[in-house]
Amino acid sequence: MDEASLAGMFKDKVFELLNRVYAEEFKNIDRASELCASSVSKGGLIYVFGTGHSMLMAMEVFYRAGGLAYIYPILDGNLMGINGASMSSSLERLTGYAKILLEGVRIVENSAMVIVSNSGVNQAPVEMAHEAKSRGMPVIAVTSVSYSSRLQPRNTFGKRLYEVADVTIDNKVPEGEASIDVDGYRMGAVSNIVNSYILHTLELLTAYKLIKMGVKPDVWVSANIPGGRERNVELLEKYRRLVKYL
Repeated sequence: MDEASLAGMFKDKVFELLNRVYAEEFKNIDRASELCASSVSKGGLIYVFGTGHSMLMAMEVFYRAGGLAYIYPILDGNLMGINGASMSSSLERLTGYAKILLEGVRIVENSAMVIVSNSGVNQAPVEMAHEAKSRGMPVIAVTSVSYSSRLQPRNTFGKRLYEVADVTIDNKVPEGEASIDVDGYRMGAVSNIVNSYILHTLELLTAYKLIKMGVKPDVWVSANIPGGRERNVELLEKYRRLVKYL
């Protein structure tokens, strides 16, 4: 094996997972987009939550050129690992932390919640799902069902995320998420690549459904193209009172 073949193996694994998600999970992504479109059409937002590297997915779809303006990322530097990786791991397992996070967020009526967690067994994602549902929000899970099903729940609810969600999108990510063997070392993390595809596809289908409902979707435009900055200013004025980070 040489460097080119190793890079090619990783590429092939990514394409394999993307193809599987498209073939096997399109119906679930479509069902999730129905929930999101319904929420948005009634004046709601789409909240996105994850812990660790999964929290990057909330940032991936927030205030992004070509993305929906209805996204509200639930962000916390402690859970993302910015203030310490070991602290992040500990807080993800701490009872009550996700509840406190959500209590600090303004919840707009008729909204939906997307929760990203590959293992789907720790306290924070499952607690967030329960808290969201208690507030009347449908919950969409992005998780690895096969990986999660082999793990025992590590939360006070005794549930895995996919057992709580209204719609589950299986990202097919392998156990431990490393996909390639390099001389005995497991490497090649794939979750954020696949999860990005899932979330951006969810946005696309949500926008398309809104259009079919006669609702013009609010979409961010690159500030580097003519008229983009002006369009974004309009959206900022509209959503700044609703979304904390705008």
